[in-house]
Amino acid sequence: MSNAIEKLAEQVSDASNLEELTQPILDVLQRVTHLESTYVTTIHEQEGVQRILYSRNSGELQIPEGLEVPWSDTLCRRALDEKRFLTTDVPSVWGDSEAAAALGLKTYLSNPIYTDEGELFGTLCGASANTVEVSDAALEVLALFSRMIGHQASREQLAREATARAHAAETRASDMQFVAEIGALCLSGEEPDQVLKAVSQSFKSRQAWQYAAPFLLPEVSPISLDQTVNGIDASHLTTPEMLATEDGPMLPLLIEMLNMARYSEGYAPTFLSPQHSSPELRAEAERSGIGNECELFVLTLAHGTDLMGGVLLISQPGGLDATEKTMVQSCWQTLTLFAEREVEHEMLEVANAQLTLHARHDPLTGLPNRRYLVEEMRRMLSHAQRAGEVVYVAFIDLDGFKKINDQHGHDVGDDFLEAMAHCLKKSARTGDLTARYGGDEFVMVAVNDEPATEQARQAIAVRIEQAMSGVLKLPSLTLDYPGPSVGVVAWQGDTVPDADELIARADKAMYVVKQARRAERA
Repeated sequence: MSNAIEKLAEQVSDASNLEELTQPILDVLQRVTHLESTYVTTIHEQEGVQRILYSRNSGELQIPEGLEVPWSDTLCRRALDEKRFLTTDVPSVWGDSEAAAALGLKTYLSNPIYTDEGELFGTLCGASANTVEVSDAALEVLALFSRMIGHQASREQLAREATARAHAAETRASDMQFVAEIGALCLSGEEPDQVLKAVSQSFKSRQAWQYAAPFLLPEVSPISLDQTVNGIDASHLTTPEMLATEDGPMLPLLIEMLNMARYSEGYAPTFLSPQHSSPELRAEAERSGIGNECELFVLTLAHGTDLMGGVLLISQPGGLDATEKTMVQSCWQTLTLFAEREVEHEMLEVANAQLTLHARHDPLTGLPNRRYLVEEMRRMLSHAQRAGEVVYVAFIDLDGFKKINDQHGHDVGDDFLEAMAHCLKKSARTGDLTARYGGDEFVMVAVNDEPATEQARQAIAVRIEQAMSGVLKLPSLTLDYPGPSVGVVAWQGDTVPDADELIARADKAMYVVKQARRAERA
């Protein structure tokens, strides 16, 4: 036995695959257990079958390699379920097993084989038509051999997966390069007709396709989804002025393809096979010499919901695999980006303008907000310092606003603020900056090239007070508003002041006015 173990160790170390490892194991296992047959099975639970992968037979009992039996009623499954891995009297234990009875089994030995990940790979078994006593040491050897086979199976599975991944990566890299080339064509600055011709030529170079031809519609007569119900109206494609292809005979097939295609989002087409399509498409495919086993695809070029053109693709007989279809969809997405690039650019500019407007303006009144006010004041102050101009800052507080809000509600309060903002804006002169500072507070900034005077400062305050006083007709009621408190300060000098500091000075001036008005009313 020691010679057999030494020989096994040598063979195991030289084994490069599962078969080279398993065959000497089965030989040694047969010598250790004295059973007529030893064999390794694989279990495919989803398929519901167990297969004899390798076997060694030395007596009348023959377990053939390749034998496939239902997994639901095998001795291996019974042994696994019952944790009974050695049976020396099969007829009395599993007398209802037809397979065991047909083979005349009396002794049966089985041990599960698990991969390194803990998945059930199969079983390592021994069987005999005679009653054979198997030692505990032999059972330990059986368990050891099972682990060795499971480890080798795991290694080979990992190797197969690595090879498959490498192959898939290589294919994917090739497809990505192809899609990148299509993307480069779309970024080349060429006109759509030139891009479509180049894309068509690129697809002609791929073995999966037997035909590729571009078509183009002029911009003045686009086909729109809004003009159709479930597809493309063929009447829009029947005149030579609207459609130009490199291959006239394919035009009827293209028209039928566009009619048959159903678009789930924009102009995203589907793969169509003549044998699974309409009689009209089958007829056109037959007239064009296209077999039913081919697949057709329209690589569309769309601008929004308007169809500009595309490329008609027809596969080789036998259809396309999933990888090729994925690649085609990627190319379609690239063409879609090309077609919608200008539109998306315009939409982005509009969106940016709206974001800028919202970020710098008060949403209720539409006036610049505090942030914009401070930024613009800094610019105005710097310019005034260089030009020797005077900057007047008026701080406006809407006296009595809280009472209006409490008495009439927030909706009326908002209407009042909007009306006040409108009045303030009307009082402003060209070049003046008006802003909502916050709550019921507003600011006006004016620039004058004449020397600062008290009269000019007072004139600005009076102009604002008069513009924001009097009868206001709001949507829900009319108010007779006595006017706001307005404080105005002036600045002119060589050193540019801080904008917030100048606003704070105007705020203090407003507070003095507010106190005086309260005293007058007392």
